[in-house]
Amino acid sequence: MTVRPRASLARAFSTDRLPGYVGQLLLLAVVAWLLRHGISNFIGNARSLGVSMGFGFLRSEAGFEIAQAMIPFGPASSYRDAIVVATLNSLLVIAVGSLLATLIALCVAFGRLSAHPLIRGASTLYVEVFRNIPMLLQIFFWYFSALALLPGVAESLAFGAILLNNRGLFLPRLLMTPTAAWASGAALLVFIALFHAVRAGLRERAGPRVLAGCAVALAALCLAPLALMHGQFGLDRPAAEGFNVGGGFVLLPELIALTLGLSIYNGAFLAEIFRAGILSVPRGQAEAAATVGLTGARAALLVTLPQALRLALPPAAGQYQTLAKASSLAAAIGYPDIMQIVGGTVLSQTGQALEAMALVVVLYAAINLVIALLVNVANRRLLKAERR
Repeated sequence: MTVRPRASLARAFSTDRLPGYVGQLLLLAVVAWLLRHGISNFIGNARSLGVSMGFGFLRSEAGFEIAQAMIPFGPASSYRDAIVVATLNSLLVIAVGSLLATLIALCVAFGRLSAHPLIRGASTLYVEVFRNIPMLLQIFFWYFSALALLPGVAESLAFGAILLNNRGLFLPRLLMTPTAAWASGAALLVFIALFHAVRAGLRERAGPRVLAGCAVALAALCLAPLALMHGQFGLDRPAAEGFNVGGGFVLLPELIALTLGLSIYNGAFLAEIFRAGILSVPRGQAEAAATVGLTGARAALLVTLPQALRLALPPAAGQYQTLAKASSLAAAIGYPDIMQIVGGTVLSQTGQALEAMALVVVLYAAINLVIALLVNVANRRLLKAERR
């Protein structure tokens, strides 16, 4: 038998890896040249036009109002405050839209797997209709058609302390002194710490009912000291005052229309993702749940859903990120989000186009990275619980 000589290390490197390294270096050189050429061209054009560069404008006075602000904001506030307000408004839409889309998707996913033909047909119709209509068109429908039919302020629909009219949804707002706010935060932290300690001590010996009872008991224990401070809490109820509504906290029609459009559209795609995850769970799991007395909704929530989420969460993360990026469509109906305020008002008033759009890109990228991180953490916890 003839033994072939082993190729030298230098020859193997030159024939296998060197071409790849050379190609990567060439690509990096081309990208670096394009970036350098583009940046130098932009700087040259900015200097010729007399445009200043930098983020110093963030400290300047904004000089405009924002229709919805979760923190105090006025014309005397800075552009930095305007960016914070716009970011909070975007996060509000994304959080509420994601929650509502998840609830819709779970109901529709189980509905498509229902044995009842009417429920199965309605769920299938929902998926096939809403995922094939453009999202912007759905937002326009809710904003210009559905919400426009709401009554005026004088004929507001009252649901207890909640008012609904064509100006928006007015909710009561909790008022508290700084001392009460600190005490509430401390009570929340104590509740979280005690609940985790009780849950770790019980381990698998406690079922959902026992944990729920412990949570209620701990919540009552932590809230009892706050009852002694009842004079430092108040409730600001909305009330119709002529042609406007005073008091409370308002959810603008733009916010409602945007949330409905995002949640209904993305809920159709999430429903198919969750349905695929549910179908991946072996049928024997449901049969095993039935043998121990778990049927219907309890078996779905306690047995099927936790196993389905393990496979559904990774693709669902991409859909949640799509929802977050699609929230920039708020600019089409005038909702004061990141795109509307930073990429619109701030850009037009300051003329800092590169800086403003860079902030928009960074903010949306950060939000999407946080969503991916949260979904990965949830997925790891599911995998860890499954290995027990």
